[in-house]
Amino acid sequence: MAEDQWVLLVDPAWQPGTAEGAATGTGVAGPPLAAVVGGWLAGADGTVGRFEANPAYEPSGPESPTDPLDAALRLMALGEVDFDRLSAVLRESAFSVALGAQGEPLIAPSPDDVPSLLVTTAPVHRARVRAQSWQLCTAAELAGLLREAGVDVLINPGAPASTRLLAESVERAVSSARRS
Repeated sequence: MAEDQWVLLVDPAWQPGTAEGAATGTGVAGPPLAAVVGGWLAGADGTVGRFEANPAYEPSGPESPTDPLDAALRLMALGEVDFDRLSAVLRESAFSVALGAQGEPLIAPSPDDVPSLLVTTAPVHRARVRAQSWQLCTAAELAGLLREAGVDVLINPGAPASTRLLAESVERAVSSARRS
């Protein structure tokens, strides 16, 4: 590869050749921006960056995952992914932490009534959370926030795959990467 390129993840419902496709200069219609879930920047040197969610993505339906962690959480709920595989995806994910009026992380009860830090994995999930602003963080930074607050994390509140993870599980996922 001669230069950096984006590797895109496209909503599975989108099909090439549909009327809304954008011309790519190759004679092939590409996906419209709203059908692009996000992507990874692949460097000319072979490195691949973290997944970046597309803020303009509009899921084709409630079954459409919004990012790799959302997809892994859905598969875990079906018993198709174990915690080790979920941990690998979690470690490479980016999170947005909901913040209150004074810039403090928002903590609210999860559906099972456990105080939890509210985070999202893609911009499309933010509409369901009343937050003053958002703070981006890595999994390691998230683990630190959970330790500091002494709470669990609620990922994508109100979403089809909304999940409460124990703070210890996030810490274990992050620390397992440090040991490897």
